[in-house]
Amino acid sequence: MKALFSAMATGMAIKRREEPIPALSAGLSHVMMTGLILFAAFPGARPLDQVQRYPAIKVAHTHEASDTSASDGTGSATPPTQAVTAEPVKEEWPEADVAQAREQCMHLLSSVAVEFEMLEPVKKGECGLPAPILLKSVGSAPEVVFDPPVQVNCPMAVALGKWVKSTLQPTAEARFKSQVVRVVGSYGYSCRNIYNLPNAKLSQHALANAIDIGGFALENGRTIRVLRGWGLTERDIIAQAKAKAKAQAEAKAKAKAGGKGKTEIAQKDVKEEPAGDKGEADGARVKKAGAAVTQASLSLPSAKLPKGKKDVPQTDAAAAQPADPQKPTKEALFLRAIHEGACKEFGTVLGPEANDPHRNHFHLDLIPRRGRGYCE
Repeated sequence: MKALFSAMATGMAIKRREEPIPALSAGLSHVMMTGLILFAAFPGARPLDQVQRYPAIKVAHTHEASDTSASDGTGSATPPTQAVTAEPVKEEWPEADVAQAREQCMHLLSSVAVEFEMLEPVKKGECGLPAPILLKSVGSAPEVVFDPPVQVNCPMAVALGKWVKSTLQPTAEARFKSQVVRVVGSYGYSCRNIYNLPNAKLSQHALANAIDIGGFALENGRTIRVLRGWGLTERDIIAQAKAKAKAQAEAKAKAKAGGKGKTEIAQKDVKEEPAGDKGEADGARVKKAGAAVTQASLSLPSAKLPKGKKDVPQTDAAAAQPADPQKPTKEALFLRAIHEGACKEFGTVLGPEANDPHRNHFHLDLIPRRGRGYCE
């Protein structure tokens, strides 16, 4: 009996190994079917060289983040933190330089009547200064207001105060019986090169050591602007004279080309003219010529020769340049006088006579120079 049961058990065991388990068979079949469906639905993987590549994104990390990510003492790495872009380092004057410059400024301004506001230090590369001020007015009774206020250094404020007292007010009183109460179109600090040219030297405006002035307003309501009041410059007068000389030469050449026939006709008319009318005609011609000479001398006066010198033929350049410009106006005389007076207080004084960029304003600066400043 025992052998029978043992044989039956052995046969049963063998039978179970040969027949697959129904649940497992169904599951495997399901998986295989799913794989076939997916394989048919999706294309195969593309070769590596056809795979779309994206540019790598670099992220900067701080040194502290790198050290912490390596080990935080517990054996686990912490994720690195993204670095924040640092702002540009602000250029600043040393506190000692600022304190010293402000002390010197206050000492200088104590000698003049001036209204101002102390500003924060300015430093931008080569530009700026440790103790700039916003100049609002100089002088007293009346004070001269800057419109708009200008950002300058303290020595410039002192020089302007001296110029107003020694030249500006006395000249205005003498010419117009009134005093200056306002400086029009004033302009001070600007970080730039001369004439804004990239390869030029640094402008004195970049050091708040210069001021541009466009005009002046008087107490009686009159305003004098450099552009309109200065009048013709020397180069303007020379250019006009050259243009006039050129026009006259062209007219003379044109008249000469067609004048032969006219001369013959005129000579014929003279021969046929009665004797009684000839003297009267000659007198008329002399009178007409005299009038022409007089008119020419008024419009373009000839130069006076020194004693002992003989009159010599003028060259084209000499003939083109008149000896005396047209009679200047009150405004022109005033502007020229204060321009000349500024040359005693400032290192550089530029006006309309200098060049076209300064046709509409005065440029005054305190650049150090040997002897007398540059005045034009």
